[in-house]
Amino acid sequence: MEHRCPQCGIELPQGVPAWVRRLTVAQAMTASPVTIAPEDTLMRAIELMRIHGIRRMPVVMGGNLVGLLAEGDLKRAQPSALSGSEEEFNRVMEGTQVSRIMIQNPVTVGEDTPLLEAAQTLHTTKFGALPVVKDGQLSGMLTDSDLIRCLADLLAHGG
Repeated sequence: MEHRCPQCGIELPQGVPAWVRRLTVAQAMTASPVTIAPEDTLMRAIELMRIHGIRRMPVVMGGNLVGLLAEGDLKRAQPSALSGSEEEFNRVMEGTQVSRIMIQNPVTVGEDTPLLEAAQTLHTTKFGALPVVKDGQLSGMLTDSDLIRCLADLLAHGG
């Protein structure tokens, strides 16, 4: 039976190799991600995101995941550049803790979660990242960029 892409009509291969279906989150995640503490300021979060070129950071306390901070949440918390001064911006960003705007109880996955399942979760929820936990401790982050990198590697090596 011939399988075609429902959107473009291109003929699809007759199956996915079994080893691809066995990929886990641990094989695609970013291990030891940049983290931030709940008592850190929003200004510190902005600095870390710029320095490391990231859009999301796990919020940890004693190695335990307590939240997730997304770039979009930071932008929504910032005073408007049109109505405020630089002094107001600095006052708000230096005076507000990450815990005020972080996503509490974020959806997480385990290292041994099938990559397909994690990718489906990211797709259906429209999240950009999933913190990865092992024995209650943060062990990594699986981001949309990690999945794209993994897909590119698979395509480059013939699946």
